[in-house]
Amino acid sequence: MESKSVQAYMNHEEIAVKRVALKPSTWESLSNLKKPGQTFDELVGSLIETEQRHRLMHDLDIAAAEPSIPWSESAKKLGL
Repeated sequence: MESKSVQAYMNHEEIAVKRVALKPSTWESLSNLKKPGQTFDELVGSLIETEQRHRLMHDLDIAAAEPSIPWSESAKKLGL
């Protein structure tokens, strides 16, 4: 009987491993935010998503505070 080798194929996202230098206190704070079973990649992704949502809400608040400005000008101001 012939043996078959198993090959694992990874997509381009799984291959891109990057290192980020953190102070020990930052590492500890980040570790404390991590839920059991959650990877650091998942945690950082969640933090990014939260920050993006926060920035969008902030930008929308700014646009809403100036209702006399036409939407096209507001969109240009916000880079949309």
